[in-house]
Amino acid sequence: MSGYLTRQINNNNYNDGQLAHALKKNNVAALIVQEAQAKPGSDDWLDLNRKLAKTQSGAALKLANWYLSSPKGKQQGLDDKVQAIMWFKQAIRLDSQKAVVQLAQLHFDRGDAVEAKSTLTLLKKELVSVELIETRLILTVKIAIHLGNVRLVEQMVNSEPFKLLLSDKSESLLADIVNYSIIVNNKTGQSTVANKNVKRLETTADCISSLQLFATNLAHLKHLERLIKSFKVQQPLAQYICLPTPRYINPGLLDCTAGSQRAISCNEARFANVAKQVNTRHIGLMLAKGGANVHLGMLYFDADDDVDVFSHEVSHLLGFVDEYPIAKNHNKCQRAQQRAFSHNIVVLNDYYHGEPQVIREKILADVPWASLIKGSTPILQAVDNISSSPSLSKARPSKKTEGKDNWRLGTPIEYKEQVGLHISESCDNTIFTSDIPSRYSAYKPLHRRTQLRYYASDFPKEYLSVLAERPLEFIMPSFHYNIALALFQQDNIEEGKRLLHQALLWEDDPRRKTLVLKGQF
Repeated sequence: MSGYLTRQINNNNYNDGQLAHALKKNNVAALIVQEAQAKPGSDDWLDLNRKLAKTQSGAALKLANWYLSSPKGKQQGLDDKVQAIMWFKQAIRLDSQKAVVQLAQLHFDRGDAVEAKSTLTLLKKELVSVELIETRLILTVKIAIHLGNVRLVEQMVNSEPFKLLLSDKSESLLADIVNYSIIVNNKTGQSTVANKNVKRLETTADCISSLQLFATNLAHLKHLERLIKSFKVQQPLAQYICLPTPRYINPGLLDCTAGSQRAISCNEARFANVAKQVNTRHIGLMLAKGGANVHLGMLYFDADDDVDVFSHEVSHLLGFVDEYPIAKNHNKCQRAQQRAFSHNIVVLNDYYHGEPQVIREKILADVPWASLIKGSTPILQAVDNISSSPSLSKARPSKKTEGKDNWRLGTPIEYKEQVGLHISESCDNTIFTSDIPSRYSAYKPLHRRTQLRYYASDFPKEYLSVLAERPLEFIMPSFHYNIALALFQQDNIEEGKRLLHQALLWEDDPRRKTLVLKGQF
């Protein structure tokens, strides 16, 4: 009977009764007819395809793609991606080559290149579809890039099958490989793909600094390009830093630790080879996750950080310091500064005794933004005696200094709209937890919140003026200094000296050259 009904239905020679009976028996031909008449995504459509998917790979593939794309794709509390994977696997069990390629693509898009590579091995025979051949080849190259198998990338893009594709997708991938310097000749630092040369940025007088950004996969490299474009349009700091095209770095070369609640940290000696191919003062690395931070001449951030976070971190390279509490016992918070160390933060004694104008001049001599403080804006407040005066910090000196010439440092709240010396939270983690009473505090130019305190706040024009006045005064050393320091710590003295010499080449100021040589940044 089943065979008879199947023939009748396939020959379009059936009546309603025969179709109804065939459906009760879950006859495949009948189910196919009924499914074609159902609204895609409806309960009937889903139910019919589930029945068909027991034996028909096409139905399983339909379900997989529906759950992958439909906003309603949830069933029995399972995530739609989980459902899609389940039906892709069912289609694979039914010998669907397309399901193998699509599932591998899904794993790759979700960031699991290892699982994507493993899935592609399920292809047991040669593909016959040109579209699937192309998708597999392109995906194989992308997986190899993600996993750091650059040799395979070079082999694939120079293979006859890849050259025969001649499609927009393959041409776009090849352009990305060239653009991001994914295949590089170790001797020349130039791309070997299609004999094209990759342009390198030469530093110019227009840039206070130059920053080469790196990422370990194509998705992040493209994200970096978008980030750079947004930075140039939205952030005022963009005018002070040159940003060449992002470059690929092989993940196999990296030794980094990172986590959602942990700042990114890397073995920076591993970047020694990068120094041979890069002509920028600073470098930056984007990873999948980890806390953004700047360590001397290197910037680290993750793929979830937006343009505001990026601008904040770039400001550190240029010599600005956080206005939120920095790490406990940071070396800049241990005592009042001997000399200025940043564009926007000074660490100074809280109390002074003597003639106010003399004190003011002496203090402002060590304040980078002194030229922006109006003569009418106070930076000292009179106190009767130091020990009984309310302090800007919690700790107070123990010795009394009585008299009318006692002063507490800080611009009064009535002048909060003016550039002055306003208390900053920068050293709170050190000052407020110290066992020794602190007689100093961190001060900043502005009372209002800035991008150095909250990422989403504006980068103030006043800070840009300070930067323009002393552009190279507090800039971080070149990234070569980082590598040299790491090499010295690993007892690789000769290579460390070579990198230290490269760091010196970026400095013109004799004082800064001395700091580099003595390792005192």
